[in-house]
Amino acid sequence: MATVLLVDDDQDLVQALSFSLTQSGFSVITAKNGAEAITTACNLRPEVILLDIMMPNLDGLSACRGIKAMEQTDGIPIIMLTAKGDVATIKAAFEAGANDYVVKPFDMNKVLEKIREQLTPGNSHGKTRAF
Repeated sequence: MATVLLVDDDQDLVQALSFSLTQSGFSVITAKNGAEAITTACNLRPEVILLDIMMPNLDGLSACRGIKAMEQTDGIPIIMLTAKGDVATIKAAFEAGANDYVVKPFDMNKVLEKIREQLTPGNSHGKTRAF
């Protein structure tokens, strides 16, 4: 069972996503902001991270850069899951190290597909595709 770190400050969304991910066979751990995401990623080393951009304390782009800057976490694929769908933000996310990007509102099946793509053996985790 792969572990997903879900990082978002919207607790209703976290609860709904956690339920869906668990029902789909994933183990879920959560964080409420970017700083907590970095600490949790270092300590628990999830197989994939779903990361919001707009959060208090440390935004998702900064957290993505922080996670990708550390040797022990740089290989963890990060899928940005955010309401910001403008081209400049998407570009900034990939430049920060994101492996994929999903704009809210989203189709849960598409999110699951993107997680599975990142977990597929042989995936370089450098594969980047926006939806």
